[in-house]
Amino acid sequence: MSELGETHQDKVTVEHYDATIEPHKNKQQGYGFQSHGLLIQNKTGDIVFKQADHAVNENEVKAFVETYLKKD
Repeated sequence: MSELGETHQDKVTVEHYDATIEPHKNKQQGYGFQSHGLLIQNKTGDIVFKQADHAVNENEVKAFVETYLKKD
């Protein structure tokens, strides 16, 4: 997913967090993730897309980002 930040440098920021350490450890469960997942937030921090654990689908994520950026 890091390439999304490279492809859309002025519109997308990609951040990775280690969910096995604090303070991120409890956040993953709050989002409904068992072990990992992916969130996309808008400029104000609202979650606009979420996929959990092994349901993360790279093609769906990329399609969502492309569509979402066209609206913005």
